Amino acid sequence: MAGEKDSEKQDLAIEIKGRQPRRANSRHRRREILEATLRIIARDGIRSVRHRAIAKEAEVPLSATTYYFKDIKDLINDAFGLFIEESQVRNAWLKEQTFALYQNKLATRGENTLSPELLESLSIDASTLVLEHIRRQVDDVQSRRLEHAFLNETLHNRSLEEKYQVLRGEILQAIQQFLELLGNDAPEADAHSLHGIIQWLEYLLVVENCPENWQLAESTLQRHIQRLFSPIEK
Repeated sequence: MAGEKDSEKQDLAIEIKGRQPRRANSRHRRREILEATLRIIARDGIRSVRHRAIAKEAEVPLSATTYYFKDIKDLINDAFGLFIEESQVRNAWLKEQTFALYQNKLATRGENTLSPELLESLSIDASTLVLEHIRRQVDDVQSRRLEHAFLNETLHNRSLEEKYQVLRGEILQAIQQFLELLGNDAPEADAHSLHGIIQWLEYLLVVENCPENWQLAESTLQRHIQRLFSPIEK
């Protein structure tokens, strides 16, 4: 029952509110409008989203934007939905690489249990993967601006809250599942702490991208992940 409720929540969170076209060329135009909306939000802020501005950015007639999105709130809602879809693709890379690392380590070493040596090796390689994920996130400045813009808008528009939980919850769940594999004794709490550090480092490096901050990011991740991967003392 819990799984069904979670599924229902996620379906609600990614609900599309604007008009949904059936023809391929109409779906393409609708997506162009949403992509233009994201560009404007990243460049000028969410308060700059207006039908006329979107039509100009997307190079479509004004009537097209009002046809698919009569209400600006619906346009912002569906643009956030598109941003979530694109973020899920980026986050999937980290999840796939990390779980593959775990399987490969076990297979290479021929171990069925997580020895202290294996956990230490995993922590080093996992830190490298997370740092690469952060590098990809930092390179995508537009997405970082969008992420913060939508977070701020969620504080004013509570209808976006469930969407933000989908965006945040997916990577949290992946981290928690991985920590559970390692036998971590507080996987949910530690998933939140690691996710918080990742987000802080992303923000730090977007604001001030310099070698010193990358060194700080690397050492911070190594220390924190090593602690999370350490064997539990009984």
